[in-house]
Amino acid sequence: MSYQLKDETKKLISKRIGLSYEELKNMSDEEIDAYIEKKTGKKMTWPKGAKMNGLPIRTLENKEKELYDFDR
Repeated sequence: MSYQLKDETKKLISKRIGLSYEELKNMSDEEIDAYIEKKTGKKMTWPKGAKMNGLPIRTLENKEKELYDFDR
């Protein structure tokens, strides 16, 4: 099942983020993340305490920090 956005919704999205809807749709996830980081000046991160399927989310950076801090 696919969803269709109305033209008015696409225009609102474009105005809000500063890209046309078609440009956004054709971007990869990494490109969208980079655009958001550039626009906001902040790195995208998971909220502290975030969970998925009841399990805490661990990023590679957090896991490496746990491993290297444990050895010291």
